[in-house]
Amino acid sequence: MTDFESTYNDIKKELLPFDSWEKLDEESAGAYAAFCLFRDYGPDRNIKKVLAANESDVVKRGKRYRLWLGWSMKYRWFKRAADYDVYLGKLKQTERRKTIEAREAAYREVTEKMLTVVNKKLDLMNPRELTQGNVKEWMEAAISTERDVLGIAPGKAETGGKQLEINFSDDFENL
Repeated sequence: MTDFESTYNDIKKELLPFDSWEKLDEESAGAYAAFCLFRDYGPDRNIKKVLAANESDVVKRGKRYRLWLGWSMKYRWFKRAADYDVYLGKLKQTERRKTIEAREAAYREVTEKMLTVVNKKLDLMNPRELTQGNVKEWMEAAISTERDVLGIAPGKAETGGKQLEINFSDDFENL
């Protein structure tokens, strides 16, 4: 089963006890085909708009309007189309959430690799080559990256909303 099929089935179970937008047992093939045109038109649908988009003959359009109006009431087209819109919205949200989660995992993996490289570089550096500016810049970059990846707003971490302050002694420069 593909991810899409799995997502579809999960949402289907959560959203509705049945797919109200599918063909009803008592609905004719013609009525269902007309409903599908109506359903697929989108959220700003109405029967006149759908007919205008699908029928150029004005006389036929008028006859079909009366027929479709009857079908729409008998087979609850507006409710079924609204259910379909909700379903599509949930499907899009689920796919968007999956994409975001996958990207977050990739960002964490890249960040971990970057931190490993930086850590190795720090181990190899002579402490006398470090300045307070270097250390502060690296720490700010690391903290900022971590907050971005974890979705923590700046200044809202464990510091209780206060800005992080680092004080170095005069001995630091002399290492």
